[in-house]
Amino acid sequence: MKNKGILVVLVVLVAAAIGAGAYYAFNSDKIGASQATTAPAATPAETAAAEGSAPVVAPDEMFLGKADAPVTIVEYFSLGCPHCKHFHEEILPQLKTDYLDTGKARIVFRDFPLDGVALAAAQLTRCVSPMAYFAMVDTLFAQQSTWHVKDGAPQIANIAKGAGMDQAAFDACLANQPLREKIANGAKQGQETYGVDATPTFFINGKKLSGVGEYAPFKEAVEAALAGK
Repeated sequence: MKNKGILVVLVVLVAAAIGAGAYYAFNSDKIGASQATTAPAATPAETAAAEGSAPVVAPDEMFLGKADAPVTIVEYFSLGCPHCKHFHEEILPQLKTDYLDTGKARIVFRDFPLDGVALAAAQLTRCVSPMAYFAMVDTLFAQQSTWHVKDGAPQIANIAKGAGMDQAAFDACLANQPLREKIANGAKQGQETYGVDATPTFFINGKKLSGVGEYAPFKEAVEAALAGK
């Protein structure tokens, strides 16, 4: 379901966290209700071209696949989103086999947290070593039901400890104001420039795709991009 208030909520959460100076400020009464703010997966629908120009990929963005692949997929996702979890666990492995490993496509990961706990989780993925980034994303999706709850920061801290990060380092990660602002600004750009209003949302060589619950429509969109359509 579309949620035009996502950006406002995120900005408020970031502002509150900056003012409080502690990671517990990320908690919200709305945390744990992301199902109401994510795109339904039952009926995939490809939209027309993305609003505005196609997303430009920066050199420091995290992606899977080859940098010179003819098809670039940009994914806006929230780690607390159940449909994003479904994509990463059920569709991405097939996409990797057919297109990423064969050099035909790459997928760029962009954070679009829908609530405070998802924002904290996104920060954690950016505080681990770049080599551990994708493993941390996988871990957070796998354990989503344990940490994406009200007052979920301590559960995220436990996941961080499992990756070798002590409490002091975790607190410093969530207190990193420039990192919070970078994530918030990326979400703001996604919403205002590219019309992102739900997660997951994809741009496949600039064409917008959302509400994908099965591999077939995704494969069709990638094949169309490869054919230059």
